[in-house]
Amino acid sequence: MVKRKTTFLRINKNTGIESEISTATAAEPIKDRSIIEGIKTALNTKKTRKYYALFCTGINTALRISDILKLRVSDVETGYVHTTETKTGKRKQFPINDGLKAVLVNYIREFNLKGDDYLFFSNRKDGVRNIKYIDQSQAYRKLKEVVENLYPEIHFSTHVLRKTCGFWLYNYTKDITLVMHALNHSSVAVTMRYIGLTQESVDNAFNGLNL
Repeated sequence: MVKRKTTFLRINKNTGIESEISTATAAEPIKDRSIIEGIKTALNTKKTRKYYALFCTGINTALRISDILKLRVSDVETGYVHTTETKTGKRKQFPINDGLKAVLVNYIREFNLKGDDYLFFSNRKDGVRNIKYIDQSQAYRKLKEVVENLYPEIHFSTHVLRKTCGFWLYNYTKDITLVMHALNHSSVAVTMRYIGLTQESVDNAFNGLNL
């Protein structure tokens, strides 16, 4: 995976001279299944099981990290995700695929979580789990440490989970409009950029057409 920098032009107000500025490296979806499996294996230990379940939830639901962390057991125990998006205020309901369902069932059983408990609970000395969930910065730090130690070529952010889900959803359906709606984007162009569908991808598709 190649790190990609976004650039833009800055105009000096005094001289009128244009200069190119590079922004921080843009996070991209994980497009290699073997890398996804490598990350899952590394996270699937007793010590990091919470982050394993979090990673699997992110790459299988396309939810923003802020919405994932607020999920309670009752939001997923029916086999569907039930949530209201923080950013848009839209109510979402969609089925949990079999792979993620198995992960969550085992995770809930392992930690003996109940309906009102947060799935990704913050550890408390008094053992009360339904008071607080882990915050975004903690989730980011833990996942980044594991991902970038294994694959230093990946520039990790929590957006990687949502982007990866969008990319593989498109790879499975080849329906960019469906993915746009799943991500609640305003346009196809936004979705294409978000999941890393570049002109190179389009060129490769035409090169392989050969009707």
